Amino acid sequence: MTTPHQNLIFLTNRVGRQLARLMLERIEFEEFMPQGPHMGLLSDIVLEEGQRQQDLATSTIKDKGTVARSLKQLEAAGFIRREVDLNDRRQKRIYLTEKGRRLWDYSRSQSEQVMTCAQKDISDEDLKVCASVLGKMYSNLHKQLSLPHQSIDQ
Repeated sequence: MTTPHQNLIFLTNRVGRQLARLMLERIEFEEFMPQGPHMGLLSDIVLEEGQRQQDLATSTIKDKGTVARSLKQLEAAGFIRREVDLNDRRQKRIYLTEKGRRLWDYSRSQSEQVMTCAQKDISDEDLKVCASVLGKMYSNLHKQLSLPHQSIDQ
C-alpha cells in the first residue's frame, strides 16, 4: 500500500501549493499582492495576448466567476486592459499593460529563484524525466476533460 507521500495526486498537489506559497511570499509588486489566479491569468495572457475572458477560463481551468473577479482586480491595479473585439463588439480582448509586463518580468525572476531552491540536489536528467512524465499526464488529463488543445511546451 502506498502512503500519501508516495501518491502522485498528493505529491503534485502539495508541490504545487508549496511553490505557489513561496512565490506569493516573494511577490509584492508596487503595493499589489497578486494571488494564485492572477499569476495563471497573466501567464496565459503573456503567451497569447488578446484572448477573451472565456478563452482564459478554459486555458487556466478556472470557473468564469473566478476569472472575472481576477481580471477585474488586475484591471483595477493597472496590469491589464480590455479592448472591444472588432469582429464581435460584445466581446472584449485582454492585453497586458506596461505595468503588467513589469509584474510578469519581476515574477519570472522570483520564480527562477524559487525553482532553484526546489530543484536543489536533483540532477538535470531527473528533472527532464519529471517534466516529461508530468507533461504527458497533463496532456492525458486535458484530453479526458475534453478541453481544447493547449500546448504546455511554450
